[in-house]
Amino acid sequence: MLTILIADDNPSDRILLKAILSQFGHKVVTAVDGQDAIDKFDPHTIQLVCLDIKMPHKDGWEAAFEIQRIAGDVFVPIIFLSGVSDPIALSNCLRIGGTDFISKPYSPALITAKLNAIVRLLVMQKTLEEQRDAMRSYNEQLLNDQDIAKVVYENITHSNCLEDPALSTFHYGTHTFNGDVILAAYKPNGGMHLLLGDFTGHGLSAAIGALPLADIFFEWTKKGFLMRQIIPEINARLKRILPANMFCSAVFIDIKVNNKSIEIWNGGLPDVLFFSKKANQPIRFSSKNLPLGVLSPDAFESQIEAVSFLPGDRLMAFSDGVYEALDVSGKMFCHSVLMPLYQGHVAADQSVDWLIEQLETEGVLKNPHDDISCLSVRLDASIGIDSSESEYSRAHHEAPADFSFEYVLNADSLRNTDPLPYVLQILTTVPGLSSFSSQIFMILSELYSNALEHGVLKLNSEKKNSIDGFSQYYEERESRLASLTSGYVKISVKVTSEGHNRSLVLYVEDSGSGFDFKGVHFDISNTELLYNRGLALLDQLCSKLEFSKGGSAVTAYYDWQVGLNG
Repeated sequence: MLTILIADDNPSDRILLKAILSQFGHKVVTAVDGQDAIDKFDPHTIQLVCLDIKMPHKDGWEAAFEIQRIAGDVFVPIIFLSGVSDPIALSNCLRIGGTDFISKPYSPALITAKLNAIVRLLVMQKTLEEQRDAMRSYNEQLLNDQDIAKVVYENITHSNCLEDPALSTFHYGTHTFNGDVILAAYKPNGGMHLLLGDFTGHGLSAAIGALPLADIFFEWTKKGFLMRQIIPEINARLKRILPANMFCSAVFIDIKVNNKSIEIWNGGLPDVLFFSKKANQPIRFSSKNLPLGVLSPDAFESQIEAVSFLPGDRLMAFSDGVYEALDVSGKMFCHSVLMPLYQGHVAADQSVDWLIEQLETEGVLKNPHDDISCLSVRLDASIGIDSSESEYSRAHHEAPADFSFEYVLNADSLRNTDPLPYVLQILTTVPGLSSFSSQIFMILSELYSNALEHGVLKLNSEKKNSIDGFSQYYEERESRLASLTSGYVKISVKVTSEGHNRSLVLYVEDSGSGFDFKGVHFDISNTELLYNRGLALLDQLCSKLEFSKGGSAVTAYYDWQVGLNG
């Protein structure tokens, strides 16, 4: 049943049409002229309006305009009533928004047919409105869910380290969610881990893979795991959870400030550029690995390249969105725009701004066909130093701690295990010591790397005195470690408490032949030295350093005090 408004200044026509419509069960509201129809029209109760064309005060056309204005977004069909058959007048009825017209004298059969058609139209319109409202509600919910997901995504994939003044980054996404990801985390022993990743596809489907990647990256870095341990774990996780056609091309960078070196793992991304003050052109580190999530854990292998740096050197990496972008002539950036960068014609400290300018000039940023990301880092030996996120919790300091434990790693364990994250995890449970985890890890890592590399593997640090030699040093390290069949490293840890004084004693012994520790000069001021800075660093961090067994054993003492007032 419909509620129908009839406006006709002829009483007999008005009464007749009301009788016909009422006979069909419809509720009829009558008006004597156009203005009366406007006054009685309510878009929430009236479903159909019938207007005589010629009426006093306001004719049917004027009334129709006003009724449509009042109705707004509500669809109310308007039927014009006319005793004339002028085609122009009838076409005007449709032109101003009329749904149909009925000629006088009225034919009950024609009115029935037209009403049935209008009822079907109204039912269809109501269905469309319900679907529109449902879609609007669904879209609002989707946008709200996207906003929440975006906050969670950004909280997980972003670190305070991205605000480090040494870093320069930019992101340009083709969707709300970005398939590219840039991660940065300080290491417990100073330095930083960086990862630039590019997932297959775009939008949410591409970005969702960044969540497990970021989770492992941040947690394992915080615990002190090495890059060569983190990469296989990320690969295994992505291989297990991602669809078969999805993977992550990535660059992983490990900045080691103790010996001023960087390690680079490139799996499927464009060349990483190393701007050295000693070279006229950037050194290019091309991809030597498959992307993450392609190979099974058993088949996964990683080739890592190492190079030393001087303060002020720079490193730059970018995603395929930059490399494969098209310039205004249709050529790929890698064949045209990027050549001055590769050839050393762009100043290292201006490389990011220069790249953004090229992307803008060539119109890429207005219509990117792929997510675009770039990462640049100004290398320095102070990156990540004193950056521990642990806070000094006085409420946890009063309980004393006295304990000791020992790790002994044989050849098989040395090849496959890094004990430092596990040792650090135990030590950070000591009341108050977690506040110094960065310094403790520096001491631990320096003691262990010296024992392993110089004691067990018998590597000579003098090979690090050049960029090429540094790379050869780490290639030889990996080769000797892989073929190691004998040797050991022993790590003994003791924590003691006396009043408000606390002491950590770290003893590290190796199976090597030792060295002439009496001739060691603890000089850390020579910033140009590429090697042999570790012992000088230990001497600064520790309250006392003792060598024994001909230099094959060293004991480091680290003291701290707890607050007197809790």
